[in-house]
Amino acid sequence: NFTHPIIDAFLNLGAYGGLLSAFQKDPNAAWFVIACDIPLLDKKTLEQLVARRNTSKVATCFYNSETQFPEPLITIWEPRAYPRLLHYLSLGYSCTRKVLINNDVEVVKLDNETVLKNVNTSEERETIIKMLSKTP
Repeated sequence: NFTHPIIDAFLNLGAYGGLLSAFQKDPNAAWFVIACDIPLLDKKTLEQLVARRNTSKVATCFYNSETQFPEPLITIWEPRAYPRLLHYLSLGYSCTRKVLINNDVEVVKLDNETVLKNVNTSEERETIIKMLSKTP
């Protein structure tokens, strides 16, 4: 709910802290996490993830063949993930990807993974702008 933002209760943990803070606010909710730096992500791709959602798993996520790992920041995290996230934190880990790799998750493979491309540098930004300007 945009009118009631969730303030991080777990500080200096990045996305991991944000996800834990969301679960702390409502541990019985599933949280659909989408990073803000994925400009090519579209509604059709998100609908694919929702359609493949498996509530009996810890999470439903995309597989990113570029990294050869599951993509933690375009993921539906089920309520059963909360205690596991806390467990990993107690062991000193704050990597959402590590949680996905080491738990029972639904992994969705895409035909075109270009939509998963995130932008973290000005060079990547320019590349995406050029790609988008060529799109009809």
